[in-house]
Amino acid sequence: MKIKELAPLLQEKKSLYITLVLSVLYVIPLLLANYNYLDDLGRNHAGYGWQHDGRFISTLLGKIWSLNNLIVSIFPFSLLISSVILGFTGFLICRILGIENDKKVKWSSLLIITAPTFLGNLVFKFDILPMSIALLLITLPFIFYESKLKFFIVSVVTIFLSLGLYQNGATVYFMIGSAFLIDDIKRHETKKLLKNFSIIIIGFLIGLCLYFLTLKLSGIELYMRGEIIGLTPAFFEELINNNEVFFDRIDVVVNSGHYNKLILVFLLLAFVGFICSVISKSKIFASVLVAILIIFILLINFWLIAGVNIFLKGSYWDLRSFCGLGFFLIIAAKFQDSLKGFAYKLSRVSMIVLILFSFVLISQFGRLLTNQNEYQNAVATLLMDHFKDESIKKVAFVGTLPLAPNNTLVYRTFPLFHNLLSSPIGKYSFWTKEALNTNGMMKGISIIEIADVDCKYDLIEKTKWYYVRKMDNETLIIDFNKSSCD
Repeated sequence: MKIKELAPLLQEKKSLYITLVLSVLYVIPLLLANYNYLDDLGRNHAGYGWQHDGRFISTLLGKIWSLNNLIVSIFPFSLLISSVILGFTGFLICRILGIENDKKVKWSSLLIITAPTFLGNLVFKFDILPMSIALLLITLPFIFYESKLKFFIVSVVTIFLSLGLYQNGATVYFMIGSAFLIDDIKRHETKKLLKNFSIIIIGFLIGLCLYFLTLKLSGIELYMRGEIIGLTPAFFEELINNNEVFFDRIDVVVNSGHYNKLILVFLLLAFVGFICSVISKSKIFASVLVAILIIFILLINFWLIAGVNIFLKGSYWDLRSFCGLGFFLIIAAKFQDSLKGFAYKLSRVSMIVLILFSFVLISQFGRLLTNQNEYQNAVATLLMDHFKDESIKKVAFVGTLPLAPNNTLVYRTFPLFHNLLSSPIGKYSFWTKEALNTNGMMKGISIIEIADVDCKYDLIEKTKWYYVRKMDNETLIIDFNKSSCD
């Protein structure tokens, strides 16, 4: 079935193919690293889904790609397919918003997949496919934006589906929609603005209600990572605290390598384009009002980079929840299209350099993951000596295996990697067991919890990475804190 609204958007076939090829090339370092994140270890072992996070459609999708009720990894195909989906999503948004029209290479179409914060999403072998599909789905309604009934119906359906795949992806619906609202504001079309805004809000709320109704009827209990800040006397204090954490995370990102300088040039050129597109010499007062309204919308978009974290208690501040960054940069690129002559050429160069930086960043991330894999496997091999005779039945872990020493320089240069990578050995008992179980020798061994290391237990091994103490003939303590008993 052909969709007449989609056909004009896909006319520039060469540009689309270039975007897709570059998107696939971009993820090669992660394909080579072949690193298992915490959830990857768990799902490899147990094949569980995402119902506990309310992502029941992700679970259904996992069973479909697994051709089984047990969800299995299809890596590297999951990452390759996801890179194509993300590249296509970026291309589609650029065509919908009219960015870089008639340009053979649409660099802005790569801003989603190459956003530095999205590295934490790409590295998941199981999660990345549902995440990518969610971002594509939330883009689809805007193909039908000029036909309000179609736009409304498709919005409700895709918001529902996106929430069931990856909730954080649904928030970018507002970011894309805001680009259209900004056009209404610039054209001083108040009635059209209010109508379009109402459709966007109502469509989202209906999709959200259908999602929660489905959860209730299905008996799915949603495990919340954080509850919404209540309207209490502490509301503004909690909001300010969340805002400080948000800016701390943004600071970590922009101060990785020379990203701060590159993003500053990119955004300054977008700001110049913004001024050029809204300021009219004949209507100064009206132009100022338009500028204020648009800046207000852009500020909301800025906070939506991190989804709804800003409004949650105990927010989930891992950078992989900041999937809105790429969409924010695309909106900035739309303002750059208002530039002319040399300024426009300079904006294109700034975008290219920004994306090339991301290629450098992911190459370092791949190297970092490879080093961590080798380091963890080396330590796991050393620890296996304690389990050869099968006399050990219980193990307690204190602390966490430090990050690979070979990565010190990379961490110092790109501090955002501290937020994207941690060692699974010792941090959580379930994943610790799986990380160590490379040769099956941990089978039948229970992980137990202890509060502190008791120095009365015999120290039987002392290395630069860990100490091993024996509680009794069948129980060990592996202490990555290397607690001193002197």
